[in-house]
Amino acid sequence: MKTIDVVAAIIEQQGKILLARRPPEGDQPGLWEFPGGKVEANETQPAALQRELREELAIDARIGGYVASHRREVTGRMIHLHAWHVVAFRGALTALCHSALRWCTPHEALTMDLAPADVPLLEAFIRARDARPAD
Repeated sequence: MKTIDVVAAIIEQQGKILLARRPPEGDQPGLWEFPGGKVEANETQPAALQRELREELAIDARIGGYVASHRREVTGRMIHLHAWHVVAFRGALTALCHSALRWCTPHEALTMDLAPADVPLLEAFIRARDARPAD
């Protein structure tokens, strides 16, 4: 089985995270996900995520810390998904590849129809976030 490395952005602003809805055509239509995409040959994960966010959302993101990884079989392929935290970006968010964008709290995101591979990443983000000291 082929393994594909994929990066995902947990974009956070003012206590909310950004979710993107998959388009009606293609894999997992209508599910909400963290934006991102495939890591190309000779590309680091942060570089891949910066490129993908330009292509999908028309933003220039500053990639922060690594959050978590998760493996899952999807349509006959093993997807190795790596989440990275994004706390700053330049540009106006534009859904170039998704049918909708939505800001919500991490706990609200757990109640949404998420792509299954993103759920463990969200749970890891919430655990890490809840473990941070208060400001």
